Amino acid sequence: MTPDKIVTRLDQVNQKFDEKHALLVADTRHVLFGAQVDQPFPAASLIKLGIAAFVKEKAADDPSQLERQVTLPESVGGAGVLRFMSPQAWRVRDLLTLMLTVSDNLATNALLTTYGLPTIAAWLTRHYPGVQLRRPLMQSTFDGDNMITASAAWQLLRALLTSDGNEPAADICAQALRHQQNRTKLLLAPTMENFVGWLAGKTGELPHCEHDAACFAAEGERLYAVVLTQFDYDRQTAMQFSQQVGHLIVQAFQEKRDRFL
Repeated sequence: MTPDKIVTRLDQVNQKFDEKHALLVADTRHVLFGAQVDQPFPAASLIKLGIAAFVKEKAADDPSQLERQVTLPESVGGAGVLRFMSPQAWRVRDLLTLMLTVSDNLATNALLTTYGLPTIAAWLTRHYPGVQLRRPLMQSTFDGDNMITASAAWQLLRALLTSDGNEPAADICAQALRHQQNRTKLLLAPTMENFVGWLAGKTGELPHCEHDAACFAAEGERLYAVVLTQFDYDRQTAMQFSQQVGHLIVQAFQEKRDRFL
């Protein structure tokens, strides 16, 4: 599928989805298709990409950060498994892995407590102005919700999957994102269709939001996709929108591969 062809198909899918949303598809350098890419949405668990990026940079300056022992804060519900486990102290590298693979909220809050929410929020404002970190996970939105744009989600995911070879947390982040457990949206099609390559991503859900950010890599090429949705009632349609985008990207890779067979 040529770049023009995939843009045309993405535009068709985009126009048929009536709920509030943002859609971005990009390679490693350029946005190929974008709609409302700078519109802020409640971040849900995509905020964890920003927290991971902060920890990755801290570890680049001081690799011992990854071995730092962290005592867990007060338990919270929602996604994750850490609250069901016995140890009360975990290494930063383990918290990072749990935060990205199973979207563990307690692991996330432990990292926020360790490094300081205001410190991470200020760092994100400087480096990723499309992200606003305002509260821990599973906490009241009295002080405002965490917010993210599609552009910022793409930039964060790309940064977490890129390494200069001297970043000790880079492999941890990349491995965790490649083993993310929730593959019901952008990554459903490649998972079901035996995509020849590797996949990575991070999802986010709230009562009225379904988000996904993913990387599709094959044939020496990477494509990134971000879908942010906000709706009143129809969660299934929002999920299907992400699934359609993922399917189009799989088709693009398959058609390119077929040309060389």
